Amino acid sequence: MCFQCLYRALIISALLFSVSACTTNYPKSVKNTTASTSANNNELHAVNLPEKGKVLFVMGQDTETLSAFRNDVLLKDSQFPTPGGVTLYTKISHNFKYGSLAGLTSNVDYGSGINNFVQTLKEYPNSALAVGLDVTDNSGQCKSIPTKAIAGIADKDVTPELISFYRAEVDKLIGFLKDANRPIFLRIGYEFDGPWNCYEATPYKAAFVYIKQRLLALHADKIATVWQSAAWPRNQAPYIVTDANHLDKYYPGNDAVDWVAFSKFYGLSYKEHQWTCDALNPEWFTPLVTPRSQQDRVLNFARAHKKPVMIAESAPTAYSTSELTSSCVFTNRTSSIAAENIWQSWFQEWFDYVEANRDVIRAAAYINTNWHTQNMWYCAPNATAGTEKCNQGYWGDSRIQANPLILARFKQQLQKDIFVKQ
Repeated sequence: MCFQCLYRALIISALLFSVSACTTNYPKSVKNTTASTSANNNELHAVNLPEKGKVLFVMGQDTETLSAFRNDVLLKDSQFPTPGGVTLYTKISHNFKYGSLAGLTSNVDYGSGINNFVQTLKEYPNSALAVGLDVTDNSGQCKSIPTKAIAGIADKDVTPELISFYRAEVDKLIGFLKDANRPIFLRIGYEFDGPWNCYEATPYKAAFVYIKQRLLALHADKIATVWQSAAWPRNQAPYIVTDANHLDKYYPGNDAVDWVAFSKFYGLSYKEHQWTCDALNPEWFTPLVTPRSQQDRVLNFARAHKKPVMIAESAPTAYSTSELTSSCVFTNRTSSIAAENIWQSWFQEWFDYVEANRDVIRAAAYINTNWHTQNMWYCAPNATAGTEKCNQGYWGDSRIQANPLILARFKQQLQKDIFVKQ
């Protein structure tokens, strides 16, 4: 999800109508400056790269979710590995109703759980921080005002005053994250190719480069830049995922990008549960390509550019670990499923994918939340995506602590030596 998916929230309706601080000791297995490792003869270099080929495990994606996991699991089971990183979200905007950089020092709830950076950093003092930075346009007309302003591209909508405002907000955010004194993964304009985000390639790339330049100028050596694809399996102009040069069009360049990333909500078995309602709307509820093909595409892009990869957002969408049900993501029409089947059809595949691609996957973030209880993600029984009672589709409940089998299996996986925990 995103801001978290405040704008992923727009995905279903967009498709239907054609048209997501404190001083601390950071994880010792994550270096705070540029590191390198040799994997399959492909040497990777990046800020905050885990040592010895390990994978940083990250959990998110809001303060409430992370506090609940700490209380329900970590404080009750001292043997359960504490996540090596946590995920939170914020936004830079001149006209966002919650205010620019909301959630850094106080509570803010966009309908998807409270974000409060100070609280989460205190509750997870020895974990890295992954930040979803939203720079989408709130004008409703896809004018790219935030990215143009950050990049210094003036036009009739982007005044010198707006440029000054946005650039000051960039420095304010960098200052806050630098003071957190831990490895930071800054996902600039995350899901840049998600149709719901409406990023225009040229100002997006220029804004990304500007933020990287400010990180260098302000000596924010522990902050890595992360370039995250949605890996969405549908075309919607201007995002043509079937275009062989799709990723290249949005790539800010090797000097600006430390990590490549993607969202992974669907695995090999996506057609068995998550995308089973083609008949409701075959034009939009049927992917043009497989989700796996898009995920592999991002991995291969990273390999070609010798960049480490972060699975930046992932969860078993449309499954419920608490109710033991599954549904198509486009409608809340659930059917019963055993915990073992949920594990095998999504979780095991997720861990297997990380293991099989450890030459480049060096961080993996899991979203551990009860989506269905959050206003943004609520979907009434039998409602269909894009309607008033199911605006975002059906996301279910991905909390691992909601089922003892899934919690135990997850713990076994995280205890493996490949993962960097707290």
